[in-house]
Amino acid sequence: MRKLTEGNITRQIILFMLPFLLGNALQRFYTLCDTMMVGRLLGPDALSSVGSAANVGMLLIVMVNGFTMGFSIITGQYFGAGNDRELKKALAGSYVLSLAICIVLVIFGLIFEKEILVLINVPADLLELSSEYLRIIIWGLFASLVYNLMANMLRSLGDSIVPLVFLAISSIMNIGMDYCFMKYFNMGVSGAALATVISQSISGIACVIFCLFKRKEMIVSVSDFSFRENKFGDLMPQGISMSMMLTVVAVGSVILQSGINSLGKDVIAGYTAGRKYLEFFMLFLASMAGTASAFTSQNYGAKKYDRIISGVRQSILISWGMTILCVIAVYAFGREMVTSITRSDVSESIISPGIVYLKSNIPIFIFLSVLLVGRSVLQGMNKKKTPVVASVMELIVKIIAVKVFVPMMGFWAICIAEPIIWILGAFWVYPVFVFSIRKLRKMENQ
Repeated sequence: MRKLTEGNITRQIILFMLPFLLGNALQRFYTLCDTMMVGRLLGPDALSSVGSAANVGMLLIVMVNGFTMGFSIITGQYFGAGNDRELKKALAGSYVLSLAICIVLVIFGLIFEKEILVLINVPADLLELSSEYLRIIIWGLFASLVYNLMANMLRSLGDSIVPLVFLAISSIMNIGMDYCFMKYFNMGVSGAALATVISQSISGIACVIFCLFKRKEMIVSVSDFSFRENKFGDLMPQGISMSMMLTVVAVGSVILQSGINSLGKDVIAGYTAGRKYLEFFMLFLASMAGTASAFTSQNYGAKKYDRIISGVRQSILISWGMTILCVIAVYAFGREMVTSITRSDVSESIISPGIVYLKSNIPIFIFLSVLLVGRSVLQGMNKKKTPVVASVMELIVKIIAVKVFVPMMGFWAICIAEPIIWILGAFWVYPVFVFSIRKLRKMENQ
């Protein structure tokens, strides 16, 4: 376990972030491989089907993961404060609440999955394939819950290495099963979904077994589940806030997907290819945001506010360095990235949207990094409203883009919608952080 409340700040952030980054990279890599194999082995229609359904599946996964991330902020604060008794109660409450929330979402998803796909304008000839893929992903929410819950709890206690190890095993298995299920067993898009669910199940179970034997801090007793002294009152507001923040963003992505779906199968396929690489590059910033959240929650619990300020500055500077590398990569190899998924022999009407989307979005990571770090830090400081408001702003812009500008501007409206959101969000979130931290320091001095 790593205490983030002491030691060199830059060194602590980098050492914690690197396993987090590698874990996210592996997760995105096997998602990218999954999409790549669908496009190359099954063709453009299957790629469009998976692309249409993936955002809906991701929405449900994000909702579950958002709660576990919110709960981990509370456990991180108790760990930073050195309060072991309250930490155990928070862990027990996290386990109970996470399972209950996952059950509700699985039931909801299975009942309404086809209606949701129709609602986001999935073309009629792709509906069955999209539904086939999505149903398996929904059942797999339980697998996603187990891994993400254990991984987020471990990270809140300063351990970002163990989640990486089990995710690496899962990723290798996922890629191998992807190829076998689609190439040799002819399972189509169902094979891609099953490979993901099975590999996540294995990594989650392995993580639980490891914690039972090697992370005694995470083992709770029956008394920790007491409803009289539970931590639901602390956990649920933070969980709801984090889940709302991430869910509103994911809902916006689903709405944006509905606008893309109205532009035809070629654009859907090209966008799906470009989006997968955008998400792959975005993981650099997401990893830094997750690190900033864990760093802040521990130091907030320990009341080390100056350390939080320094941590935010270092996090943003490192994120900007990562952004420069991403821009260079996309402008040098953008076409190769898109065609690695779509194949180079497909129509230019498929390849071009993916390239344009990447090149118009990647440079604005400069602002996205400020937005993501700022939102995560505010969550770690128990400032729940601003991150949610920023996410709602994002949702509103995406709705306007789909309803007003897509009919007028076509695919260009999709390309500029998120950059506008990131710029507005950065100018909203960072000043709120500065005001909040100054207020905390003033209260401490008084």
